[in-house]
Amino acid sequence: MRSVLVALIAMLPAALALPCDAAADCSDRITLSATPEGEAFAARGVAYVRSIENDSQETFLVNVNADVVDGTQLLVFANGESAGTINVAGGSGTLTVSAPLPSGIDTVCGIGPVWVTDAATTVLADGAF
Repeated sequence: MRSVLVALIAMLPAALALPCDAAADCSDRITLSATPEGEAFAARGVAYVRSIENDSQETFLVNVNADVVDGTQLLVFANGESAGTINVAGGSGTLTVSAPLPSGIDTVCGIGPVWVTDAATTVLADGAF
């Protein structure tokens, strides 16, 4: 009986750690839909989130294609907070954010609504991952 109890106690830390570690990791992709303003210049985009090893490696990536002048700056928002700027060149641009994340975003697994603006209007949007 004692050996069974010792074995169970030895396995307890590993058993408790697995659900926490697995729950923190995520990987997802969403398509950002063009608004009517975004359709005017054929805007399309995708957003990705990835977290591995219990949030120690986090990435939030937004890729946009649009028929706009080179050098056009697009603003990316996540969870209502500014996540960064995309500089369009050759019709496309990418924002990649890794840890540390912008304020208001605790973990990439918790990113909700994502939208892209040209400073005047929203051109791409989606609800959440």
